[in-house]
Amino acid sequence: MAITVRKFSNACYWITVVIITLFIALYLVFFRIVQDKVSNYPAPTAKIGFYSHASVGSLFFLSGLIQFNATLRHKYKTLHKICGYFYFTMSILVILSLIPLLIGGAETGISAWLFTILTGPLWLWANYLSYKAIINGDVTLHRRMNIRAFGFANSIIWMRPIVSLLSAPWSVTSFDQVQPRIAEALKSVMWFTVLIEIMAVELYLHYEDKTRAPLVSAETGSPFLTSQEKAALSLFDRSPFTSAKVSRVEMLNKSVLRIVFHLEGKAIITGPGEHISLRAKVNGKTTTRNYTPITTRSNMEAGLVELVIRLVPNGAMSSILQSSVTNDTTKELPAFQISHCLESFDYQANKHAFILMAASGTGITPMINVARYILKNPVDKTRIHLMFSVRNAEDIFLENILKDLVQQTVSPSQFSYEVKHFLGGEIITAESIHGFTSKETSSRILLSGPERFMRPLEASLFKLDKSVQVSSFGVSDR
Repeated sequence: MAITVRKFSNACYWITVVIITLFIALYLVFFRIVQDKVSNYPAPTAKIGFYSHASVGSLFFLSGLIQFNATLRHKYKTLHKICGYFYFTMSILVILSLIPLLIGGAETGISAWLFTILTGPLWLWANYLSYKAIINGDVTLHRRMNIRAFGFANSIIWMRPIVSLLSAPWSVTSFDQVQPRIAEALKSVMWFTVLIEIMAVELYLHYEDKTRAPLVSAETGSPFLTSQEKAALSLFDRSPFTSAKVSRVEMLNKSVLRIVFHLEGKAIITGPGEHISLRAKVNGKTTTRNYTPITTRSNMEAGLVELVIRLVPNGAMSSILQSSVTNDTTKELPAFQISHCLESFDYQANKHAFILMAASGTGITPMINVARYILKNPVDKTRIHLMFSVRNAEDIFLENILKDLVQQTVSPSQFSYEVKHFLGGEIITAESIHGFTSKETSSRILLSGPERFMRPLEASLFKLDKSVQVSSFGVSDR
């Protein structure tokens, strides 16, 4: 069985869960506090520092595990947001709690002072960049900086077995039990664990970038990107954003915008359900949001990115995009940049015989993206039915694309769709979805739209049939 990025990252996550749990329960609580009674920190100031640092550090690690749990992150976004603020606050308190520990006499002496002074500000800076990125809506940078900061913090845990290994030749349990010069040398070597951890994290990010670039058909193995395209496009370089100019813009209805960008640099090729990050800079302020493009493959190669976005009243990005429609010359023109986004949808050709798509409003965009990818693959026989929920007939948009998808299918039954007008009482329910999937031997359900549309459906579908896989898309337009 091939090792995918998703499987590898899941394995790393659960290994980290086990290690952090054992570290807190066995090392901190049982060994250092209960059994050893913090004997290595005899000074009262040091003891206060140890207890505060251990408490805050434990809360930091536990909140970090919640933050990195993909299921909790996708299903409970409010919890993820609240926990994120808590996690960032704990990262600051972790450094502050080191002050009384160092003043009272840290177990690792001078090397601890040097390590804290040299690396503490860098670690806080990585956490700050992660926080700033998510405030600006840049999920890709937020995720990468969070992985770096959390990996760095985990190196403190991995130091403990290193201490045992370095102390073994002298048959002691503490560095302080050997000669002072040897002790300081061993302590300095111990901190190299951090460099190993940093290298491991960077290797993982590099592996993730390289592994995710080629999307292949499950049966033919033909690459979605050729080796030449991969070399030319370099989707995940150090500066992933590419300058973009507005090529065409139109209002599909009173609140939905269709906008086409032309990239001035490298092209961006997205796979099924993958997002792009749109960044706009106006008056020195940067706003970043993620969207699923509906660009055809040929237009991608031509450097175009086509988006359909619902304009939200007083939304940060919506207000910027609105100026593109009105062509207000009294305001500063926004400078747009676009990059590939790491958020992706795992799809494998012919894994399921049938896919039921249920979309509301601009949630139609990832569905079009996925359907195009499936229907363009001649060996993919997956059948698709799309249920598209709109307010009324005036709110139907992109139906011309849906009709084109019907016409391009080899078999008439491979792609079909229906439009539901929910103001007219036509509601997409879990029962109506189950009516399709219950007839199939192997099926998958895709949901996309606002949370008020997806969350009740997810809960109801789970109660009806726990065996059917349900996946949800959802990106804020604000």
